Amino acid sequence: MMDAGWPAVERGEIAGWRLRFSGGVTQRANSVLPVRAPADVQGAITEVEERHSARWITPAFQINDAAEPAELDSLLAERGYAVGSPTLVQVLHGSDLPDAGAESDAGVDVAAEPDEDWLELFWSQEGPESAADRRVSKFILTGVQARYFSLRVNGRTEAIARLALVAAEDEGEPGVYGGLYCVVTRPEARRNGHSRRIMRAVLRTASLESVAGVWLQVRESNIGAIQLYHELGFATASSYYYRSLKARD
Repeated sequence: MMDAGWPAVERGEIAGWRLRFSGGVTQRANSVLPVRAPADVQGAITEVEERHSARWITPAFQINDAAEPAELDSLLAERGYAVGSPTLVQVLHGSDLPDAGAESDAGVDVAAEPDEDWLELFWSQEGPESAADRRVSKFILTGVQARYFSLRVNGRTEAIARLALVAAEDEGEPGVYGGLYCVVTRPEARRNGHSRRIMRAVLRTASLESVAGVWLQVRESNIGAIQLYHELGFATASSYYYRSLKARD
């Protein structure tokens, strides 16, 4: 579901590994999701490197406890892949969402598409900068059904968020789930409670959409955000990091 919530421009597969390419725009959309172990692991890694290099993208794998094969992390380390971006995956069950009938925040707008102010704020803080890369970024942002939140103060967008709506792939846990992305506040507008306000609006909308649960991904180093998410009821369910091929001399 996390993969579907942040869709890559191009996808491929190598014997059970899911490949994602998006012109280098965001690591998640340009990395390998090692779902099932290929018979020839070293050969598959070499093919990954060739496919990424052909697109001028640094080869990278998204690694967690479910990555296959189990020894993939050590194999990548031996080939010069470095660890980066340790990230927590946190979840909130649908039964713990706020009452859908709760009063909405008049300062937060919710839309089915991101407007120019939303995009400007996101790109100014998270990138990318070039027009070509921004077209790719917009594809990723709008490539799945989602809700886009804008907190406005005196007519200016000060904080944003995105809630992707994704159907569960697991037949044992049917329903639609919400993926929380792009929680951004203007630097000069921080410490005004904007993140909390927009998060409450997101969770209220998730409740209105009757989602079975909400997930988010947060860097382990972002202590302030982790504390806020904990106060809102989120709990860590898993974690991951990336193994990226270091430049060779």
